[in-house]
Amino acid sequence: MQPLDNRSLDLDGEDPILVPADLGGKSRLSSHNDSETDESASERRDEVQEIRNRSRHEDRSVQVWRLALLFLILVIGATVSGLTFHFLQQEEKKALNLAYDQFSDALSEAAIRQQEDIREGFQTLATIISDYADASNQIWPFVDLPKFEAYAEHVLKIAGTEVCTLLPLVTRENKEAYLNYTDNNYERIVAEAHMIENGNLDDLNPVGYKSFLTVGTANGFVEDIDRDFYHPMWHFSPPMFTYGALNWNAISVPDYASVFEAVKILKHEPLISKVRPYVTAGLSLSNAEHAAMHSEIEGSSTDFPHSFVFTPVHLESEDTNSPIVAIIGSAMGWDFSLQNLLPEGVVGINAILKNSCGQSFAYEINGPDAFYLGEGDMHQTKYDEYERFVNLALHTHPEFEDTQGHCRYSMHLYLNDKFADLYLTPVPLLYTVCIAGSFAFMIAVFFVYNSFVHKRNETLVANAARSNAVITSLFPDNIRNKIIGDESSDNKKNPRNFHELLDPTSDPLTDLSRPPLADYFATTTVMFADICGFTAWSSVREPSQVFTLLETVYGEFDRLTKHSKVFKVETVGDCYVAATGIPTFRKDHAVLMVKYAHKISRAMTHMTQTLETKLGPDTADLLLRIGIHSGPVTAGVIRGEKARFQLFGDTMNVAARVESKGAAGRIHVSLDTAEHLRKCHKGHWLVKREGTIVARGKGDLQTYWIGKAVGSGKESTGTGSETASVSEKSNNSLEEATPAAFGNQLDDAGDRKDRLVDWNVTVFTDILKQIVARRNAYVAAKKDSADLSAVDLRVVEDMKKDDFKPLHDVRETIWLPEFNQTVEDSQEDAHTIDIPTSVSTQLRDFISTIASLYRSNSFHNFKHASHVTMSVIKLLSRIKAPTDFEMMENENESDDDSFHVKANLHDHTYGITSDPLTQFACAFAALIHDVDHEGVTNAQLVKEGAVVAAKYENRSVAEQNSFVLSWNLFMSDRFATLREHLCATPAEIIRFRELAVNAVMATDIVDKDLKNLRNNRWDKAFKNQANIEELDNESRESINRKATIVIEHLIQASDVSHTMQHWHVYRKWNERLFHEMHAAYVQGRSDSDPALTWYKGEMGFFDFYIIPLAKKLESCGVFGKSSDEFLNYARSNREEWEIRGEEIVAEMVAGLNE
Repeated sequence: MQPLDNRSLDLDGEDPILVPADLGGKSRLSSHNDSETDESASERRDEVQEIRNRSRHEDRSVQVWRLALLFLILVIGATVSGLTFHFLQQEEKKALNLAYDQFSDALSEAAIRQQEDIREGFQTLATIISDYADASNQIWPFVDLPKFEAYAEHVLKIAGTEVCTLLPLVTRENKEAYLNYTDNNYERIVAEAHMIENGNLDDLNPVGYKSFLTVGTANGFVEDIDRDFYHPMWHFSPPMFTYGALNWNAISVPDYASVFEAVKILKHEPLISKVRPYVTAGLSLSNAEHAAMHSEIEGSSTDFPHSFVFTPVHLESEDTNSPIVAIIGSAMGWDFSLQNLLPEGVVGINAILKNSCGQSFAYEINGPDAFYLGEGDMHQTKYDEYERFVNLALHTHPEFEDTQGHCRYSMHLYLNDKFADLYLTPVPLLYTVCIAGSFAFMIAVFFVYNSFVHKRNETLVANAARSNAVITSLFPDNIRNKIIGDESSDNKKNPRNFHELLDPTSDPLTDLSRPPLADYFATTTVMFADICGFTAWSSVREPSQVFTLLETVYGEFDRLTKHSKVFKVETVGDCYVAATGIPTFRKDHAVLMVKYAHKISRAMTHMTQTLETKLGPDTADLLLRIGIHSGPVTAGVIRGEKARFQLFGDTMNVAARVESKGAAGRIHVSLDTAEHLRKCHKGHWLVKREGTIVARGKGDLQTYWIGKAVGSGKESTGTGSETASVSEKSNNSLEEATPAAFGNQLDDAGDRKDRLVDWNVTVFTDILKQIVARRNAYVAAKKDSADLSAVDLRVVEDMKKDDFKPLHDVRETIWLPEFNQTVEDSQEDAHTIDIPTSVSTQLRDFISTIASLYRSNSFHNFKHASHVTMSVIKLLSRIKAPTDFEMMENENESDDDSFHVKANLHDHTYGITSDPLTQFACAFAALIHDVDHEGVTNAQLVKEGAVVAAKYENRSVAEQNSFVLSWNLFMSDRFATLREHLCATPAEIIRFRELAVNAVMATDIVDKDLKNLRNNRWDKAFKNQANIEELDNESRESINRKATIVIEHLIQASDVSHTMQHWHVYRKWNERLFHEMHAAYVQGRSDSDPALTWYKGEMGFFDFYIIPLAKKLESCGVFGKSSDEFLNYARSNREEWEIRGEEIVAEMVAGLNE
């Protein structure tokens, strides 16, 4: 049946068509409709105001003395609160200053005391060494102190330094003699120190000794240059782990050499170097031992500042003017003196260490710990007033300040927010708020009663208004008036009426003691609008997609009722019921209903075209079949649970019959409705229908179409109910089952193809977002399996070769990523991922190009590819684990058990749904699997000696050709950005290609060798199913083999999914395939007429391929209810074909002859 000619409806000059501007925004209406809306709004009663008129208003006048008293309380409250805050805040500041003075004094004293201990300790050690050398008649520099380690250890503890070393003065003249001396004694010296320190030599690694004076470089210790004098390292405490640093010349470091020069000038003063990189920790202290000497917190630096203290050793200990024969060097960590000074819980004092060499370092002291923050002055400048200066440059020599080469240190103490927060608490503000709150409470007491009454009345009015609004939306005004008792004028004045409305025990919708809520309407027009093809369409969609369609369409219909003075009665499945003449009588009730029907027909077309890019192929084919009848009805509410307004009477039955006998995309009206239209001078809208329809109890009825038919077509002769049995539905023509006529009127082939491209782009974009989210999760988890290095150009170039044969690249097992809990936990929501515009543009370009490569066949075309893609996506979304796993997931288990269950879930689904790249490959294969298909079999191409047949060795010709054309396109430079966004590593693009090859080659179901290999692999993979307990022990190879074969059967099932879907879907695609095969026969490209074998061929196809394939989907155990759905549809369609197949073949042949 052809759609009505929209131009034949002038509708009194107004534009009858409502075209939604979008699916979620405001629609564009004609000016007439705007005025109609205003009129309707003016007639609509204000439910809130209506209920307000039922309540009594309270007198809320306020007397003058209350305002005066309020002002007095405010003044007193503000004064008391302000004074309280000021007093308490000053007390806290005093406590802060006192505490800071106390703790900063302790810190200052400790820092100075450490410097004194360092001076005294190492001067004492220098005296011991000098006296021992004199007493033992040893000549410098050939001196060693047998118990140096014992003395040095004691001094280190007193001074709080980390290591110390003796650096004797060696001149050019005695250099060789000194080296001979160290060669003969170094092993004894170091071993003796280890025995004193540890009691054994376990920590000594006797390697690295250099028999020459050395200097440190990036490559280790090398021989020093010739100098006038040297200060090589000799004794060292704690003892060194190796001999490597012995004979290292300290003055090879310029910073140390300058300090030595200053020591020689000042003679007896221990001097300190600038802070330099600390490299001595690894010589005699392990990293752990050194770290234990310092405090660390998250965010603090670990490059702790160290300086060396150099103390002179004189030839005669009592005479500081005697020659300096050696220098003692000791490494000092500046944070040592700041530790263990504050009690636990006292935090937030900054110590800024500065020296005359231009360096400064920041510390934070928290309780017993001192944390190094970093280089520079990092104190908070708002606390400058609390600065405490500590001079650490202790000295006795008058020329100490003026002598260059050494650094003079000082410390600057400040508090920070942490310390201030210990004393400056919210207590003053809290007390102030409490006092102010008390006064505010006193003020509130004066108004509490009045406020309570006002709030109570507002609540009652709001509740009553909401109840009234709900009733108004569900019921006509006359029924609503009966529910709330408006029909009695006494009730409007009765004070009890307002409270009765709010009393849940007096509900007129459940109280059967009251009179029934019903009315009789003598002149009404009822419309039934059914979505043709909805059941078949919904059978291949997800539930969410079905409800997206219904909510969008019915939502627009509901909105149109408000603008068209039409009352919505109900929706029954996919049938929308509305009426006019209810509850208010209108002479033009039939005209209003026809106008409304015309609007929703047009709106339906535009909405389904828009939704096709979201809900997939064939959505735009959905059309309304509308039936309208005029007559009397009884309308009312059947009270009880879930009461609703309903219409009853013969008018409803006739309207339903008129709808069921109508045609997709057309408005079908009864004779009574036609008479009403004629009375309203709208007879020119009517087109008399040829023949009559039969209505139960009415006999033959003459009916009319609204509008002039553009062309002739078949009319409905069936029941019109898509919920009927398969056999009943079969009475309808194929054109009705899949109504495309009306859509084609407004939608040319180009627009349809563009919508299919848009839908495919949406599908692939969603999967691409999942790929990016998964890849980001691998990066966050720092897993090697997600190496994001640039794509190996050599691998890409190898894949650009167009002389490959995909059949040779089929793999028995393709390895998928293993389960990783860290990656699972790190993965973000894919919907938050943004795909770059360049990638989206190339994706759309690629899909559009693929669409253009499909030929204009009846079956093997781009629409078929999109249908297969939709089936693939549905099956992928249905892959799930068995009930055992679902139950385990819902139980309370430990983290280890949860990991175990999730890992088994991953393995049970063979990792398919855990890897979005695999899903993309499956959809990719569905999209390209029939590219450039010629509409003939592989056998025919081989028989004709086609070039492609020879190229691919007469095997899987069409499939290999489709893949090669598509893959070469994908690998071209034109889509480089898309390719790199999809596959970030050579491993990914290789796996993607393997998956796509296997999937496309699996669509060749005729090649016996391929079929046998596939069956053998299925048996190998699923011969012995592993139970839940055995999943852990199943090898990765076995799991991946199962994944590979499941993917192949998934694409096979999707390729022939029409045979395992609703009967109407199967009929549509079966007829298209028949037309394609017949066209090949007519062109001489097929040996036999398909009409002769089609019936039995389909039976065999079901018995030997479709049903066994559906059983395999069920037996592999990962598709959940979808496997049952596919198997049930396959069996149902087979049964229906067995009954009606021969008749259908005859109809198709007759259609060809016509």
